[in-house]
Amino acid sequence: MKEGKRSIINTKWLEIKNLFDSKTNRSKEYGSNFPIEGELHKLCDEFIDLLAQITMKFGYKCEVEGITMDLWKDRVWVVYENAGLLQPIAWKLEKDEKSFEDLLKEDQEWVLEEDYEEFEDMDSIEVNIDPLEL
Repeated sequence: MKEGKRSIINTKWLEIKNLFDSKTNRSKEYGSNFPIEGELHKLCDEFIDLLAQITMKFGYKCEVEGITMDLWKDRVWVVYENAGLLQPIAWKLEKDEKSFEDLLKEDQEWVLEEDYEEFEDMDSIEVNIDPLEL
């Protein structure tokens, strides 16, 4: 793989990437891959701070070393996610705990037969609409 120029942002990124690649256990579970507040976590936080400073100075559409700011942000996000440094989101945990049958039952609870009793004779209802009133 061809290495890019060694500037401040690229140097920090390569340090993060090399640390991740060399010490990952491939677990995305929170705190099980890299320690929270550990070396990788601190390097990622510093990198995000650097990206924030650049964004504040040059705008969110800028390019740094030929790479768009969005791509730099995506890269560090992927590391955070794959390193297990993101806390689980509460609603995702609740959703994972529910079985498919429970979710299906919740969706169908609002559909009760008594709700349809008043509409049983829908075929016999006449509706007169004057097209000029529309």
